[in-house]
Amino acid sequence: MKDSIKREFVKNRKLVLEIRFAPNPRILDERGSLINKIVDAGIIPNAYWELGGANITISDKQDQIQTRKKIFIDINRMSFISTDGDTNESFFASFEKVFKCYKETIPQFQILRIGCRIQSSYTCESNDYDKIIEKFKNNFPNQFLLEDFPAQDLKFQLIYQNGMYNIGPIRKDDQFLKSEFPYDERIDHIGFAIDTDNYILKELSSDQIKESSIKDVYITSLSVEKSLFEKLKTL
Repeated sequence: MKDSIKREFVKNRKLVLEIRFAPNPRILDERGSLINKIVDAGIIPNAYWELGGANITISDKQDQIQTRKKIFIDINRMSFISTDGDTNESFFASFEKVFKCYKETIPQFQILRIGCRIQSSYTCESNDYDKIIEKFKNNFPNQFLLEDFPAQDLKFQLIYQNGMYNIGPIRKDDQFLKSEFPYDERIDHIGFAIDTDNYILKELSSDQIKESSIKDVYITSLSVEKSLFEKLKTL
């Protein structure tokens, strides 16, 4: 799980790891205990917490737009989100601490889905947006492109079993950057973006998703990100 993409190329990166459970109303009674456990564990230093109708939110800032780390738990979901520049290992280690707190508070649970999403923007060899667009276009068969409609932007999506990815060029004022990284420390730049989401799903009543599968899904997402980066970094 060591970082395999040089950090100098990664400008903005969001890591999301989520477990969905069979609904368990016990969380309603244990929200206070769960907040205390997570805060005491120091997963997010100087954390702010919020108690909702059926959920808890723990984050590093009160202003949610400026938040860089966030934990969200409700009756059937636990998510850990970070845009704080974590290494691959440090992010997973933090997630494991959150999950440990959950298991100690809600010891009986059934995992229905494990998902990991990585959204990132990167620099590449070219710093000219028009040239990057042209290089993207050159990777597609000519019969897919209409010459009467010059490309101003481009996004390619591929859906495969248990996952998907989106890739495309980005400009400095790109909406992808503004929407996915709205905080003040966002780095606006020219380059390309990757958005990949991978998961495993409980399909049959007899299926059991093991806790060890969490790491498997995470590593799969990292591998997809790495493979796409290697193909696109020469744009």
